Amino acid sequence: MTEMPRREFLKSSLLASTALWLPATGQGAPAPGIERRVAALATAEERLRQPDIWVMEVVLRPLRQIRVNLPDLKTGTTSERLVWYLCYRATNRLITVKASPNELPPSDKVLATRTQVFVPEFTLVTDDNGQQKRYTDRVMPAAQPLINKRERGEYKNSIDIVGPLPPAVPEGKPGTEIVGVATWRGVDPTADRFRIFMTGFSNGYEVTKGPNGEEIVLRKTLVQEYWRPGDEIQQDEREIRSEGEPKWIYR
Repeated sequence: MTEMPRREFLKSSLLASTALWLPATGQGAPAPGIERRVAALATAEERLRQPDIWVMEVVLRPLRQIRVNLPDLKTGTTSERLVWYLCYRATNRLITVKASPNELPPSDKVLATRTQVFVPEFTLVTDDNGQQKRYTDRVMPAAQPLINKRERGEYKNSIDIVGPLPPAVPEGKPGTEIVGVATWRGVDPTADRFRIFMTGFSNGYEVTKGPNGEEIVLRKTLVQEYWRPGDEIQQDEREIRSEGEPKWIYR
């Protein structure tokens, strides 16, 4: 399999509908204190607007870098390149959905009316010297085994992980855990500040008006901001620092 944008692959392959789920056994768990857990939050307004809303609990590992021998997309020649990657774990959590002012059904009954699919998407956006650049998560088969070996786990890429949403479980209870990794290459080495936008961890949406009065659909998105004080000469993942806590937004 050659490297390609995940969206292109999903459109061209029916195999993307399958996924491998890992039980919450703690495989590949890092040392305490270096992960960031994002609770499965939905406001009363969201629940009233969208009774079938679901939101996942997400655990983010630190953003890291690894050097991998990769082919050049234009020439085909192979050389060592820097790959940025973000490992994560996600669990579908049960939330209370307010279907009407006088009725409060559990969200698992609402969700039972349709089959939901987990399709994560990751976009890394750099901001440097007033210039913004966007990088889409790409599947890199050569990087996958190296990342898994380093992280001591079986992290699925953003294609292999696509599949039916696992059953929702109450907060604090063990459930089926989705274990994945997003990867990027060619990230601007001069960028000091950047953000990662993550969608697919909720089906939440919001319809709003655009600048010309047109309807715009915004998706419930998880975002984490980062900064690095280093320079482009010698990149070091130890210089990458999270800025603030990850949060849910509509985008």
